[in-house]
Order: sequence, then structure tokens, then C-alpha cells
Amino acid sequence: MAMKIILLVLISFFCLSGNPAFATVAENPVPELLNEAKQHFNLGDEETALDIYLNVIMSEPGNYEALWNASFIYTRKARRQATYTAQEELYRVALDHARLCLEIHPNRARSHYVYGLASAGLANEMPNSSERLRLIWDMKEHAELALQKDPEYAPAWHLMGLWHSKLANVSRTERIAARLLYGALPDGASNQKAEEFLRQAIAMDPDVIIYRLDLAKHYQETGQHSKAIPLLQSIFTMQPVSQNDIMDMLKARDRYVRLM
Repeated sequence: MAMKIILLVLISFFCLSGNPAFATVAENPVPELLNEAKQHFNLGDEETALDIYLNVIMSEPGNYEALWNASFIYTRKARRQATYTAQEELYRVALDHARLCLEIHPNRARSHYVYGLASAGLANEMPNSSERLRLIWDMKEHAELALQKDPEYAPAWHLMGLWHSKLANVSRTERIAARLLYGALPDGASNQKAEEFLRQAIAMDPDVIIYRLDLAKHYQETGQHSKAIPLLQSIFTMQPVSQNDIMDMLKARDRYVRLM
């Protein structure tokens, strides 16, 4: 199984990177490459960061930092795609990297986080099916494990908040249909917990736009418009760094206009 996943990772490297010109690991030690990739990511240059992480994986297929970061960036790329077909391709590549990271590093928080995140993204627009139900269970399991292993990791709080928000608002009809056709949806989700987890993520890292947007969406979708409006307004003064930040700021403005 591990060799199959490694093969998938290598295939994704050649097919999806879009840039064959990489510095070799022989020319730069892995720690230096990882530091360089992090700097590019922090400056919003995710494509260069991804190229470097994939380069490291070619040399060290089990490298923890390269694997979880590559999965994370593929998930971010997937969110920007205009069609589900394009999203699905990238989410599955993200899941392949996350699966290998989890297999080699099962006790690391970010292994579980990126697995849960890719599962959530893949399930989000997927038609109801047994695979979608499994992905929802995976999202819950790995978000909880990420948080258990690193309670100070804000993205894990955000992912748990998303799970509570989505599952707490699934209709009774949808739950019955899922149970009859594919199996039961996870229990225990609540709007109160969704708010608590999302607010905690914001408190831990107030500069992340998507945390505020997702809490505003939660408020809006649960009829709490008076709470959503100031959150959306707060996003307008934030500084975007990445393409995802710009996309999320536009989404925030669109939601704000529709609420006013």
C-alpha cells in the first residue's frame, strides 16, 4: 500500500506541478529547501512552495514537512477551481499526500489535519454516496485527532468548527436518506460547538481570513445576521496574502452586500 501511494505522489509531481525546473536536493540540503518553501508560502507564492515540497518528496518520500504542506497546498488550489471536476482531481491528489503522511507519521497532528481537510473538501460538493459518507466520518475522526495531538493548532479548531456547522444543519430528511441508503451520519454536532470552535480558531490566529468568513457563514446560515455583519466588515480591513485570501475577501463582500 505504501509503495502504491508513493507512486501516486510521484505521478502527481510530474502531472500537476506545471513547472519542471526544480532545484535538486543534491544542490540544496533538505532543511534549506523546506525553509525556502515556507518563505515562498508566507509571501503568497504557493506554486513555488509546492514545487519545492514536491522536489523534497522526490528525494525523501516520507518527509513529514514536505508531505503535509504539499497536501495542504493542493487543497488550497482545489478551492480555487471553478468546477467540481477540477476540484475533485486536486482534492484526490491532496488526499494521496495526506494518506502517505498519515501512514508514515500517524502520531503527528498535521498528518491528521490535512487528511481531514482534504476529506472535507472532497466531500463538500460530492453527490450523496457511500464515499461521501465515509469522507464525512474521516473529517470528524481526523479533525478530533489533530486537536488532541496539538490543542494549540488553530487550523484544527477551525476544521472541527466546520464539521459541527455542516453536520448540525443537515436536515432530518437528509439524515434518514443517508441512513437508509449508505449508513448513518456522525452524531454530536451542534451550532453552539461550531461557534465555539470557530471563535477559538480566530482567537488563536486573528489574521486568517477564512476563519472569520466561515464563522460569518455559520451565523448567516443559522439566521444570526446581526453577528455575521460585523465579522464580514472586519474582513474588509484585513491584508490578503494569497490567492485564497483575495477570493475569500470577495466572497465576504458578496455576502455582506446580500445581507444589507
